[in-house]
Amino acid sequence: MTQRRPLVLVSGTFSELPQGDSVFGAAVTLAASPSGLIFVGTDLGIDGTAIASGVAAQSTANTALASGNAALLVADVALASGNASLVNAGVALASGNAALSDLTNKVSKAGDVISGTLAVTSQSYGTPSPIVTSGQILLNFSTSNNFDITLEGDSTLAPSISPSGGQSGAIFIRQDGTGSRLLSYSGGWSFSNGAAPSLTLTASGVDLLVYYCPQPSTLVANLIAAVSGV
Repeated sequence: MTQRRPLVLVSGTFSELPQGDSVFGAAVTLAASPSGLIFVGTDLGIDGTAIASGVAAQSTANTALASGNAALLVADVALASGNASLVNAGVALASGNAALSDLTNKVSKAGDVISGTLAVTSQSYGTPSPIVTSGQILLNFSTSNNFDITLEGDSTLAPSISPSGGQSGAIFIRQDGTGSRLLSYSGGWSFSNGAAPSLTLTASGVDLLVYYCPQPSTLVANLIAAVSGV
C-alpha cells in the first residue's frame, strides 16, 4: 500500500502536505497525526488559543475564557466588571455600576454624608445597644441611637460622646429583679418642667426614655412609664 502524507485543510481545500513542510514550526509525520487530517486555520495564531477561546481574533485563550468577549484585552477586568468598556475592575466591583469611572460619587457604608433628600422605601432601624450596670452609665451616641439599660443599682445617665444635632432615639430603662433602682441625669438632659421623671420602681419594671437633640449639648427627653410586654 502506498504511504500517503497527511491531508491539510487550507482555505477550504484539502491537499497533501508536501514532504518536509511543517505546521506551527514542527515537521509533520504520519505518527503525529494518525487520522491523517490536520486542520489549519489561517486566522489562528495558536491552535490551543482557538480551542479555548472559540474566537479566532483572540491572541490569548485565557482572556477569552474569562471575559467571554473577544474585544477585551484583560480577562480579570471582564470577570469583575461584566462590562467590556471598563478598564478598572476594582471600580466595577465597588460601584456595581459600569457607568462610574471612580468611587467619589458612591456612598460608603460608614461616615459619608448624603447632601440631598434620602427616601427610604423599606425599613430603617438602629439595633439597641444592651447595657447591664450600675453607677455612672456613659452612653456613646456616636455608635448608636438606641439603648437598652438594666439597672442593678442606683445610677447616673450621662453621655460619654454627645449626640449630633438632629439625632433622636429611645432608651429602655429596666429594673433588675430587685427593683427600686433610682436614676439621675447629667450632661445636657432636659425634661418637661425642668424635673427629671420618676422611674417605675417595681422589680423588672420597664420605662422608655425617648429623646431628641436640637443641638449636640442638649438632649430633650420624655419618659413613657410602665411599659409592658417588652
